Amino acid sequence: MTPLEYARAYLDSRLEDLRQRAASIDLSRRHRANRLSANPEDQASERENEEVLERLAATTRAEIWQARHALDRVETGTYGFCERCKRIIPAERLRAVPEATLCSACAAADSLAA
Repeated sequence: MTPLEYARAYLDSRLEDLRQRAASIDLSRRHRANRLSANPEDQASERENEEVLERLAATTRAEIWQARHALDRVETGTYGFCERCKRIIPAERLRAVPEATLCSACAAADSLAA
């Protein structure tokens, strides 16, 4: 299997896993929205749980976007090239982070700027 074939297979699988996670989170959120306890302490806990589910949903949406973006890059032939400096992203980095859109140097520069 070529590195590009591996990336496509991994990203397809990852996207399916993320879609299932999103559906599960959505189901949990709908189920919880219909039941609030009468006890104020329980309500506070339920609201905390809802906040956790919202953060998980937001993270999952971001990860779905990243996987789709990487698959789009595979289809357009730009996968494996840094979006900023246009250099080749090393295979080791792509194996570790298949969704990577930046080379290590550009990613490090981003983390220093943040």
